[in-house]
Amino acid sequence: MLDIQKFEVGQLGACCYIVSTKSSEAVIIDPGGDTDRIIDYLEEKKLHPVILINTHGHGDHIGGNKELKEKFPDIQICIHSDDVEMLEDPFKNLSLLGGKRYSSPPANRILNHDDKIMFDEYALKVLHLPGHTRGGIGIYIDSTGNGDVPILFSGDTLFAGGYGRTDLPGGSHNCLLQSIKQCIFKLDENTIIHPGHGASTTVKAEKERFNFN
Repeated sequence: MLDIQKFEVGQLGACCYIVSTKSSEAVIIDPGGDTDRIIDYLEEKKLHPVILINTHGHGDHIGGNKELKEKFPDIQICIHSDDVEMLEDPFKNLSLLGGKRYSSPPANRILNHDDKIMFDEYALKVLHLPGHTRGGIGIYIDSTGNGDVPILFSGDTLFAGGYGRTDLPGGSHNCLLQSIKQCIFKLDENTIIHPGHGASTTVKAEKERFNFN
C-alpha cells in the first residue's frame, strides 16, 4: 500500500507529495520550496528518494529541485518534454515574478504521454494535461489490482472546486478544459485527486461540480 505525505510549501502553498511503500525508497512530486521540511521528513522516516517528478515547470513547483539534487545526487528529475526548458530558466519558470531566481538542475528523464515510471510494484502513468502550461502532466496510479483506490496527482490542472489559471505564458483555456474532460473525467470516478494546491478530491466530485459541455 502506498503512503502519501503532503506538505504545503513555498510562498504559494504548493502541494508537495512524498510517496513511499514498505521499502526505503520514495518518490517526490512537486517540491516547490521549504526543502528543509522535506529533507527532515525523509530522514525521520529513513526514506531515500529515487524519483523527483515535476508536474509542470512553474517556480512554485520546482523550487526545491536544486537542494534535493544536491542532497540526493542519484535522484532522477523527471518533467514533460514541453516544459523541460523551464527548469533552468527563471524567466520561463516565472520564479522572478515572485522575487526568486529558481534554476533547477536539468532533467534526468524527459516524460511524454503514456510513459510509465516504475516504482516498487507500482506503475506511475504519465498523463499529458496541457492548458496550465504546455507540458503539464498528471501522474496516475491504478492500483485497483491491489485493492487500492486509483490515485491522480493532477498538478495545477484540476483542484477541488477549481482548475488552473491559463493566462500565463504557455497557457490555453481550451486545452485545459479538454485535458479535464477528455482525460481526467474519463478516469474511474473513485479516483482520488491530489492537486497542486489545496485539498484532495475525487473525479466523481469534480464531474458533479463542473458541467463542461
